[in-house]
Amino acid sequence: MTLLDARPPRPKTGIFKYVPLWLLIIIIAVVIGIAVREFWDYPEERAVTTFLTTLEKGNYQKAYKLWQPVPSYAFGDFMHDWGPEGDYGKITSFKIVQAESEGSETVKVTVRINHREPPEGLLVDRKTKGLAFAFEF
Repeated sequence: MTLLDARPPRPKTGIFKYVPLWLLIIIIAVVIGIAVREFWDYPEERAVTTFLTTLEKGNYQKAYKLWQPVPSYAFGDFMHDWGPEGDYGKITSFKIVQAESEGSETVKVTVRINHREPPEGLLVDRKTKGLAFAFEF
């Protein structure tokens, strides 16, 4: 069999009839990249959601444990900040506005609590999922 006797190439079928393989690989890589970026901070957003949902239900002891406070931050201090008579009043609604990595160890989750402006920033530790206030200087 010589080159001139070779069989003709098989016709392209399926998606390869319309999209070249290299373009398909690029599209898949971009979609995966966007999905990873979108859900990268999801566990930390979930920690904030769990914390605020616990406050909505009025379970302040459990919320205090989820906060994972330092020893100097007593339950009375927590109630001053997050209790029904606290800075935000009774938590009735919240919406996570955004989450962004603050280095490799923490994530800043911006959340609108009780429709108040400006939204509050909370820091979440990636390892322990403990929370803290994100102070702006």
